Amino acid sequence: MSSRITNALSATTESAAVEFKQQFDPGSTRDWVEIIKDIVAISNSGGGVIVFGVDDSGIPVGVSVANVLAVDPADVTNKVKKYTDYQFTEFSLSAHEKDGSRLAVLELFGIRTPLVFTKPGTFPVDSSRQSTAFGKGTIYF
Repeated sequence: MSSRITNALSATTESAAVEFKQQFDPGSTRDWVEIIKDIVAISNSGGGVIVFGVDDSGIPVGVSVANVLAVDPADVTNKVKKYTDYQFTEFSLSAHEKDGSRLAVLELFGIRTPLVFTKPGTFPVDSSRQSTAFGKGTIYF
């Protein structure tokens, strides 16, 4: 286990390099664009970790992370490419235990050239409205 993951699993607050998520639904456009925004920001900032299955204090919430761990790495690469035109492969997805709970950990490695969104990340709010997580030309750090 990398020191980056060890530090993230013991963290009690989020930071530029650590993001906590209670859950993630791979079938949700909203969840994907929000995660892609986090992936890009963390990667642009030198790398870090997204921990799934914990609350905002890093405490396991007891939800299953099987759906996160079942995500094909090619899907992550393709989703990031869809919004940045960059073939993103600088990550690893793995399972870890904390306080008897199974968590999913997405470790992101820093990249040399910052990723810029080439298309907006929109998702439906209801049948007549959309929301935007990030806009074209935006750079997150």
